[in-house]
Amino acid sequence: MSSVYVQTLRYTECFMMENKNIPYELSDYVLGKYFRETGERQGWLNSPGIIASVSGGGDSIALLWLCRKFYGGKLAAVHINHGIRGGESDGDEAFTASFAESLGIDIMTVRISVPEERMKGESLESAARRLRQYHVCRCAEVLGSKTVLLGHNRDDLAETVLFNILRGTGIRGSVGMTECSEIDGVKFYRPLLGLRRGFLRDILRVRGISWREDSTNTDKTYTRNYIRLNLLPQIGKRINASAIEHLASFGEDMRKVREHEDRISLDLMNECLKAESPSFTLSRKKLRGLDDDDTALVIREAGRRLGLRTLSRGRCMELARLIHGGKNFIFQWCRNVTAKGTGGKIIIDDCTGNTN
Repeated sequence: MSSVYVQTLRYTECFMMENKNIPYELSDYVLGKYFRETGERQGWLNSPGIIASVSGGGDSIALLWLCRKFYGGKLAAVHINHGIRGGESDGDEAFTASFAESLGIDIMTVRISVPEERMKGESLESAARRLRQYHVCRCAEVLGSKTVLLGHNRDDLAETVLFNILRGTGIRGSVGMTECSEIDGVKFYRPLLGLRRGFLRDILRVRGISWREDSTNTDKTYTRNYIRLNLLPQIGKRINASAIEHLASFGEDMRKVREHEDRISLDLMNECLKAESPSFTLSRKKLRGLDDDDTALVIREAGRRLGLRTLSRGRCMELARLIHGGKNFIFQWCRNVTAKGTGGKIIIDDCTGNTN
Protein backbone atom coordinates (compact mmCIF):
# COMPACT_ATOMS: atom_id res chain seq x y z
CA MET A 1 0.00 0.00 0.00
CA SER A 2 1.51 3.34 -1.05
CA SER A 3 2.34 6.00 1.54
CA VAL A 4 0.08 8.50 -0.29
CA TYR A 5 -2.88 6.11 -0.03
CA VAL A 6 -2.18 5.48 3.67
CA GLN A 7 -1.99 9.23 4.29
CA THR A 8 -5.30 9.75 2.47
CA LEU A 9 -6.95 7.07 4.61
CA ARG A 10 -5.58 8.74 7.73
CA TYR A 11 -7.03 12.12 6.75
CA THR A 12 -10.40 10.52 5.91
CA GLU A 13 -10.49 8.52 9.16
CA CYS A 14 -9.71 11.61 11.28
CA PHE A 15 -12.29 13.61 9.38
CA MET A 16 -15.03 11.03 9.90
CA MET A 17 -14.27 10.85 13.61
CA GLU A 18 -14.53 14.63 14.09
CA ASN A 19 -17.18 15.59 11.49
CA LYS A 20 -19.69 12.75 11.33
CA ASN A 21 -22.50 14.87 9.85
CA ILE A 22 -20.49 16.94 7.35
CA PRO A 23 -19.73 15.68 3.81
CA TYR A 24 -16.04 15.38 3.09
CA GLU A 25 -16.07 18.06 0.34
CA LEU A 26 -17.46 20.52 2.91
CA SER A 27 -15.02 19.56 5.64
CA ASP A 28 -12.64 21.96 7.39
CA TYR A 29 -9.75 20.05 5.85
CA VAL A 30 -10.90 20.54 2.23
CA LEU A 31 -12.08 24.11 2.76
CA GLY A 32 -8.94 25.10 4.64
CA LYS A 33 -6.75 23.69 1.88
CA TYR A 34 -8.66 25.65 -0.79
CA PHE A 35 -8.72 28.89 1.22
CA ARG A 36 -5.03 28.87 2.11
CA GLU A 37 -3.89 27.89 -1.39
CA THR A 38 -6.05 30.63 -2.91
CA GLY A 39 -4.77 33.21 -0.42
CA GLU A 40 -1.17 32.26 -1.11
CA ARG A 41 -1.66 32.39 -4.89
CA GLN A 42 -3.53 35.71 -4.81
CA GLY A 43 -1.03 37.18 -2.36
CA TRP A 44 -3.09 38.19 0.68
CA LEU A 45 -2.65 35.13 2.95
CA ASN A 46 0.45 36.48 4.69
CA SER A 47 -0.84 40.04 5.05
CA PRO A 48 -0.70 41.19 8.69
CA GLY A 49 -4.33 42.25 8.50
CA ILE A 50 -7.30 41.88 6.16
CA ILE A 51 -10.85 43.22 5.97
CA ALA A 52 -13.86 41.21 4.83
CA SER A 53 -16.64 43.18 3.14
CA VAL A 54 -19.85 41.57 4.43
CA SER A 55 -23.41 42.27 3.27
CA GLY A 56 -25.10 39.57 5.32
CA GLY A 57 -25.87 37.35 2.31
CA GLY A 58 -24.76 33.74 2.03
CA ASP A 59 -21.61 34.46 0.05
CA SER A 60 -20.17 37.10 2.36
CA ILE A 61 -21.20 35.28 5.54
CA ALA A 62 -19.37 32.19 4.23
CA LEU A 63 -16.39 34.43 3.43
CA LEU A 64 -16.28 35.83 6.95
CA TRP A 65 -16.55 32.35 8.48
CA LEU A 66 -13.73 31.06 6.24
CA CYS A 67 -11.56 34.04 7.18
CA ARG A 68 -12.05 33.46 10.89
CA LYS A 69 -11.43 29.73 10.54
CA PHE A 70 -8.38 29.71 8.28
CA TYR A 71 -6.70 33.14 8.38
CA GLY A 72 -4.24 33.74 11.19
CA GLY A 73 -3.70 37.51 11.02
CA LYS A 74 -5.72 40.47 12.26
CA LEU A 75 -9.24 40.32 10.84
CA ALA A 76 -11.93 42.99 10.67
CA ALA A 77 -15.25 43.30 8.83
CA VAL A 78 -17.04 46.15 7.06
CA HIS A 79 -20.77 46.41 6.35
CA ILE A 80 -22.32 49.14 4.18
CA ASN A 81 -26.03 49.82 4.78
CA HIS A 82 -27.16 51.25 1.43
CA GLY A 83 -30.46 52.58 2.76
CA ILE A 84 -32.32 51.14 -0.25
CA ARG A 85 -34.66 48.63 1.44
CA GLY A 86 -35.58 50.46 4.64
CA GLY A 87 -36.13 48.14 7.58
CA GLU A 88 -34.79 45.16 5.64
CA SER A 89 -31.45 46.95 5.19
CA ASP A 90 -31.38 47.74 8.90
CA GLY A 91 -32.03 44.06 9.60
CA ASP A 92 -29.07 43.09 7.41
CA GLU A 93 -26.87 45.49 9.35
CA ALA A 94 -27.96 44.17 12.74
CA PHE A 95 -27.60 40.53 11.64
CA THR A 96 -24.12 41.09 10.14
CA ALA A 97 -22.87 42.95 13.20
CA SER A 98 -24.20 40.22 15.51
CA PHE A 99 -22.60 37.44 13.45
CA ALA A 100 -19.21 39.20 13.34
CA GLU A 101 -19.31 39.77 17.08
CA SER A 102 -20.19 36.11 17.67
CA LEU A 103 -16.94 35.23 15.88
CA GLY A 104 -14.98 37.77 17.89
CA ILE A 105 -14.42 40.01 14.84
CA ASP A 106 -14.43 43.81 14.99
CA ILE A 107 -16.89 45.26 12.50
CA MET A 108 -17.35 48.78 11.14
CA THR A 109 -20.79 49.66 9.79
CA VAL A 110 -21.58 52.65 7.57
CA ARG A 111 -25.02 54.00 6.74
CA ILE A 112 -25.60 55.83 3.46
CA SER A 113 -28.60 56.67 1.27
CA VAL A 114 -27.90 55.52 -2.27
CA PRO A 115 -31.21 56.91 -3.65
CA GLU A 116 -30.30 60.37 -2.34
CA GLU A 117 -26.61 60.29 -3.29
CA ARG A 118 -26.75 58.84 -6.78
CA MET A 119 -25.81 61.16 -9.61
CA LYS A 120 -28.08 62.29 -12.42
CA GLY A 121 -28.49 59.52 -14.98
CA GLU A 122 -26.78 56.95 -12.73
CA SER A 123 -28.59 53.66 -12.13
CA LEU A 124 -29.30 52.55 -8.58
CA GLU A 125 -26.98 49.54 -9.03
CA SER A 126 -24.10 51.68 -10.33
CA ALA A 127 -24.54 54.23 -7.58
CA ALA A 128 -24.59 51.52 -4.91
CA ARG A 129 -21.38 50.01 -6.31
CA ARG A 130 -19.61 53.38 -6.52
CA LEU A 131 -20.60 54.48 -3.03
CA ARG A 132 -19.85 51.08 -1.53
CA GLN A 133 -16.34 51.09 -2.98
CA TYR A 134 -15.73 54.61 -1.75
CA HIS A 135 -16.85 53.91 1.82
CA VAL A 136 -15.08 50.56 2.04
CA CYS A 137 -11.87 52.36 1.07
CA ARG A 138 -12.48 54.96 3.78
CA CYS A 139 -13.12 52.19 6.33
CA ALA A 140 -9.87 50.51 5.25
CA GLU A 141 -8.02 53.72 6.06
CA VAL A 142 -9.56 53.85 9.53
CA LEU A 143 -8.93 50.16 10.19
CA GLY A 144 -5.34 50.40 8.98
CA SER A 145 -5.44 47.77 6.24
CA LYS A 146 -5.13 48.01 2.47
CA THR A 147 -6.40 44.47 1.86
CA VAL A 148 -10.12 43.80 1.41
CA LEU A 149 -11.74 40.45 0.58
CA LEU A 150 -14.99 40.30 -1.38
CA GLY A 151 -17.53 37.46 -1.56
CA HIS A 152 -18.03 37.19 -5.34
CA ASN A 153 -18.45 33.55 -6.37
CA ARG A 154 -18.16 31.48 -9.54
CA ASP A 155 -21.80 32.08 -10.52
CA ASP A 156 -21.22 35.83 -10.22
CA LEU A 157 -18.23 35.48 -12.53
CA ALA A 158 -20.23 33.56 -15.16
CA GLU A 159 -23.16 35.99 -14.99
CA THR A 160 -20.87 38.99 -15.41
CA VAL A 161 -19.07 37.42 -18.38
CA LEU A 162 -22.38 36.71 -20.14
CA PHE A 163 -23.80 40.15 -19.27
CA ASN A 164 -20.73 41.92 -20.66
CA ILE A 165 -20.65 39.81 -23.83
CA LEU A 166 -24.30 40.59 -24.53
CA ARG A 167 -23.60 44.32 -24.04
CA GLY A 168 -20.81 44.18 -26.63
CA THR A 169 -17.65 44.02 -24.60
CA GLY A 170 -14.05 43.52 -25.65
CA ILE A 171 -11.37 41.50 -23.89
CA ARG A 172 -11.55 43.43 -20.61
CA GLY A 173 -15.26 42.79 -20.16
CA SER A 174 -14.92 39.15 -21.18
CA VAL A 175 -12.84 38.62 -18.04
CA GLY A 176 -15.99 39.29 -16.03
CA MET A 177 -14.22 40.17 -12.82
CA THR A 178 -10.58 39.87 -11.85
CA GLU A 179 -9.17 38.10 -8.80
CA CYS A 180 -7.65 41.40 -7.67
CA SER A 181 -8.40 45.04 -8.38
CA GLU A 182 -7.16 48.26 -6.82
CA ILE A 183 -9.08 51.41 -5.89
CA ASP A 184 -7.54 54.39 -4.10
CA GLY A 185 -4.57 52.29 -3.01
CA VAL A 186 -6.79 49.56 -1.52
CA LYS A 187 -6.51 46.08 -3.02
CA PHE A 188 -9.75 44.12 -3.40
CA TYR A 189 -9.39 40.33 -3.63
CA ARG A 190 -12.00 37.75 -4.62
CA PRO A 191 -10.99 34.41 -3.07
CA LEU A 192 -14.32 32.66 -3.73
CA LEU A 193 -14.33 32.81 -7.55
CA GLY A 194 -13.57 29.09 -7.63
CA LEU A 195 -16.67 28.15 -5.58
CA ARG A 196 -20.32 27.97 -6.68
CA ARG A 197 -23.06 29.95 -4.95
CA GLY A 198 -24.89 26.83 -3.79
CA PHE A 199 -21.70 25.30 -2.41
CA LEU A 200 -21.06 28.36 -0.23
CA ARG A 201 -24.53 28.06 1.24
CA ASP A 202 -23.99 24.36 1.83
CA ILE A 203 -20.89 25.27 3.89
CA LEU A 204 -23.13 27.32 6.15
CA ARG A 205 -26.14 25.00 6.11
CA VAL A 206 -24.31 21.91 7.38
CA ARG A 207 -22.89 23.97 10.25
CA GLY A 208 -26.21 25.54 11.21
CA ILE A 209 -25.13 29.06 10.19
CA SER A 210 -27.86 31.34 8.85
CA TRP A 211 -27.65 34.24 6.43
CA ARG A 212 -29.85 36.99 5.00
CA GLU A 213 -31.52 36.98 1.58
CA ASP A 214 -31.81 40.31 -0.25
CA SER A 215 -35.41 40.58 -1.51
CA THR A 216 -34.26 42.63 -4.53
CA ASN A 217 -32.36 39.57 -5.80
CA THR A 218 -35.69 38.21 -7.09
CA ASP A 219 -36.64 41.45 -8.89
CA LYS A 220 -36.33 40.60 -12.59
CA THR A 221 -36.49 44.24 -13.63
CA TYR A 222 -32.77 44.27 -12.83
CA THR A 223 -30.93 42.87 -15.86
CA ARG A 224 -28.46 40.87 -13.77
CA ASN A 225 -31.31 39.18 -11.89
CA TYR A 226 -33.02 38.35 -15.19
CA ILE A 227 -29.82 36.72 -16.42
CA ARG A 228 -29.47 34.76 -13.17
CA LEU A 229 -33.09 33.70 -12.77
CA ASN A 230 -34.27 33.30 -16.38
CA LEU A 231 -31.57 33.32 -19.01
CA LEU A 232 -28.90 31.08 -17.47
CA PRO A 233 -31.38 28.40 -16.28
CA GLN A 234 -32.85 28.25 -19.81
CA ILE A 235 -29.37 28.02 -21.33
CA GLY A 236 -28.59 25.21 -18.88
CA LYS A 237 -31.74 23.29 -19.80
CA ARG A 238 -31.76 23.79 -23.57
CA ILE A 239 -28.10 24.18 -24.54
CA ASN A 240 -25.56 23.02 -21.97
CA ALA A 241 -26.02 22.04 -18.32
CA SER A 242 -22.44 23.15 -17.63
CA ALA A 243 -22.94 26.62 -19.11
CA ILE A 244 -22.04 28.45 -15.89
CA GLU A 245 -18.78 26.55 -15.53
CA HIS A 246 -17.91 27.10 -19.21
CA LEU A 247 -18.60 30.85 -18.95
CA ALA A 248 -16.51 31.12 -15.78
CA SER A 249 -13.65 29.18 -17.38
CA PHE A 250 -13.85 31.42 -20.45
CA GLY A 251 -13.52 34.44 -18.17
CA GLU A 252 -10.44 32.92 -16.54
CA ASP A 253 -8.87 32.23 -19.94
CA MET A 254 -9.58 35.80 -21.02
CA ARG A 255 -7.97 37.06 -17.81
CA LYS A 256 -4.64 35.71 -19.05
CA VAL A 257 -5.17 37.41 -22.42
CA ARG A 258 -6.04 40.66 -20.64
CA GLU A 259 -2.92 40.50 -18.47
CA HIS A 260 -0.82 40.08 -21.63
CA GLU A 261 -2.66 42.99 -23.28
CA ASP A 262 -2.14 45.16 -20.19
CA ARG A 263 1.62 44.60 -20.37
CA ILE A 264 1.64 45.61 -24.03
CA SER A 265 -0.54 48.67 -23.28
CA LEU A 266 1.84 49.82 -20.57
CA ASP A 267 4.89 49.51 -22.84
CA LEU A 268 3.16 51.35 -25.69
CA MET A 269 1.96 54.10 -23.36
CA ASN A 270 5.48 54.64 -22.05
CA GLU A 271 6.67 55.10 -25.64
CA CYS A 272 3.92 57.54 -26.62
CA LEU A 273 3.39 59.61 -23.46
CA LYS A 274 4.73 63.16 -23.59
CA ALA A 275 3.18 64.59 -20.41
CA GLU A 276 0.51 63.77 -17.83
CA SER A 277 -0.01 67.33 -16.57
CA PRO A 278 -1.25 69.96 -16.87
CA SER A 279 -2.89 68.08 -19.78
CA PHE A 280 -2.52 64.44 -20.72
CA THR A 281 -0.45 64.58 -23.92
CA LEU A 282 0.57 61.84 -26.35
CA SER A 283 2.96 61.92 -29.30
CA ARG A 284 0.91 61.78 -32.50
CA LYS A 285 3.98 60.83 -34.50
CA LYS A 286 4.62 57.75 -32.39
CA LEU A 287 0.94 56.80 -32.41
CA ARG A 288 0.93 56.98 -36.21
CA GLY A 289 3.71 54.39 -36.18
CA LEU A 290 1.29 51.91 -34.60
CA ASP A 291 -1.56 50.05 -36.27
CA ASP A 292 -5.18 50.77 -35.31
CA ASP A 293 -5.37 47.97 -32.74
CA ASP A 294 -2.22 49.04 -30.88
CA THR A 295 -3.34 52.66 -31.01
CA ALA A 296 -6.62 51.54 -29.43
CA LEU A 297 -4.64 49.90 -26.61
CA VAL A 298 -2.94 53.23 -25.88
CA ILE A 299 -6.28 55.05 -25.98
CA ARG A 300 -7.82 52.63 -23.46
CA GLU A 301 -4.77 52.86 -21.22
CA ALA A 302 -5.05 56.66 -21.29
CA GLY A 303 -8.70 56.42 -20.33
CA ARG A 304 -7.92 54.13 -17.39
CA ARG A 305 -5.19 56.46 -16.10
CA LEU A 306 -7.55 59.42 -16.29
CA GLY A 307 -10.46 57.53 -14.76
CA LEU A 308 -12.64 58.09 -17.82
CA ARG A 309 -15.56 56.03 -19.02
CA THR A 310 -14.39 53.18 -21.25
CA LEU A 311 -14.95 53.82 -24.93
CA SER A 312 -16.75 51.18 -26.98
CA ARG A 313 -14.61 49.36 -29.53
CA GLY A 314 -16.28 51.27 -32.36
CA ARG A 315 -15.59 54.71 -30.85
CA CYS A 316 -12.08 53.66 -29.87
CA MET A 317 -11.30 52.66 -33.46
CA GLU A 318 -12.88 55.90 -34.68
CA LEU A 319 -10.46 57.90 -32.52
CA ALA A 320 -7.55 55.74 -33.70
CA ARG A 321 -8.39 56.56 -37.34
CA LEU A 322 -8.60 60.28 -36.54
CA ILE A 323 -5.16 60.10 -34.90
CA HIS A 324 -3.70 58.40 -37.98
CA GLY A 325 -5.26 60.98 -40.30
CA GLY A 326 -3.47 64.17 -41.29
CA LYS A 327 -5.99 66.72 -40.03
CA ASN A 328 -6.52 68.40 -36.70
CA PHE A 329 -9.61 67.17 -34.88
CA ILE A 330 -11.66 67.33 -31.69
CA PHE A 331 -13.15 64.06 -30.45
CA GLN A 332 -15.80 64.09 -27.70
CA TRP A 333 -14.72 61.36 -25.24
CA CYS A 334 -17.54 62.01 -22.79
CA ARG A 335 -19.60 64.99 -21.68
CA ASN A 336 -16.73 67.15 -20.38
CA VAL A 337 -13.65 65.52 -21.89
CA THR A 338 -12.21 65.81 -25.38
CA ALA A 339 -9.25 64.34 -27.24
CA LYS A 340 -7.69 66.97 -29.51
CA GLY A 341 -5.37 66.29 -32.39
CA THR A 342 -3.25 69.34 -33.03
CA GLY A 343 0.14 69.36 -34.73
CA GLY A 344 2.25 66.51 -33.35
CA LYS A 345 0.20 66.09 -30.17
CA ILE A 346 -2.90 64.34 -28.93
CA ILE A 347 -4.21 66.21 -25.88
CA ILE A 348 -6.88 64.73 -23.62
CA ASP A 349 -8.39 67.22 -21.20
CA ASP A 350 -11.49 68.77 -19.72
CA CYS A 351 -13.24 70.88 -22.34
CA THR A 352 -14.76 73.06 -19.62
CA GLY A 353 -11.29 74.40 -18.93
CA ASN A 354 -10.42 72.22 -15.94
CA THR A 355 -7.43 70.19 -17.08
CA ASN A 356 -7.02 66.61 -15.84
